[in-house]
Amino acid sequence: MSKNKYNILVSGASGFIGLMLIKELLKQGHNVYGLVRKNINNFNSKNYTNILIKDITKNFDLNKKIKIHYFYHLAAKTHVKSNNYQDYYNVNVIGLKNILSYSHNLEIKKVIMLSSIKVNGEGFLTNSEIYSHQSKEDPKDAYGKSKLEAEKLLKEFCKLNNINFIILRPPLVYGAGVKGNLNSLMKYIGKNIPLPIVKTNNLRSLISLSNLVDALILIGLNNEILDKTYLISDDNPISVEELYKSIAVSMNKKLILINFPAIILKILLWPIGKAKLVDKISSSLIVDNTKIKKDTNWRGKISLFDELNNMTKHRNSKF
Repeated sequence: MSKNKYNILVSGASGFIGLMLIKELLKQGHNVYGLVRKNINNFNSKNYTNILIKDITKNFDLNKKIKIHYFYHLAAKTHVKSNNYQDYYNVNVIGLKNILSYSHNLEIKKVIMLSSIKVNGEGFLTNSEIYSHQSKEDPKDAYGKSKLEAEKLLKEFCKLNNINFIILRPPLVYGAGVKGNLNSLMKYIGKNIPLPIVKTNNLRSLISLSNLVDALILIGLNNEILDKTYLISDDNPISVEELYKSIAVSMNKKLILINFPAIILKILLWPIGKAKLVDKISSSLIVDNTKIKKDTNWRGKISLFDELNNMTKHRNSKF
């Protein structure tokens, strides 16, 4: 726990990562300002303040002069049905640019940006390759490409303005309040709906919400860890089948799996636009977290099953 108390700005404050990050920062006694589109009242604390911004893709004026020690940039567009690059770019790149353009009013000293392992790629059909700090950036989809552009923008801005930065690239984050595919998966398991599975030996790295937030605080507020980009994940990757089974156990539900060849499942899901999901559940995406552990002494403290229990327990709430 940090002995010093700081003024901290958080974008994406209403997201499930932002909510837990702010909760933990407030526990440590920091003053937190959340950039939000509408007021949130999740924190019973005099040390939390909403800063309203209707649209970060457009020019705005914070109309405030606050000395901010640290800025956590979590706001991001992660899912667009059209998968149009411009939609991702507007939020993930232009949105960041707009916020940074007002940083002179905030006197920001360090920016901690949450990026994505998708900057490195989509994973592999075999387990023979592992993403590490030596891996090249090779984004395959619009989201990953926009996050790489955002990283470049941040690095250039910080260099020109004498501001320090940290960038973290996590894989899929799981935990209380999660949305997207994991939330849908819990709904299906809760209703005893049979789930399709592709029988493979794949492994996928994940990062628990608790472990990620712990890293964000530990590394973000450490003034000796500067201007670095780290890949971060839990220690042990897991197969999709084992993930399904673990969630079902946590929910005390019977899991019904139906095995399909990958090509057949793609054909079945193609009419509803979900064929690409087959690659996600049948291929591997493994992250080597050695570098971040060596440089920062960060260690994941919560187990997969304990975080899954948090996730299933709070699946219909925001803390």
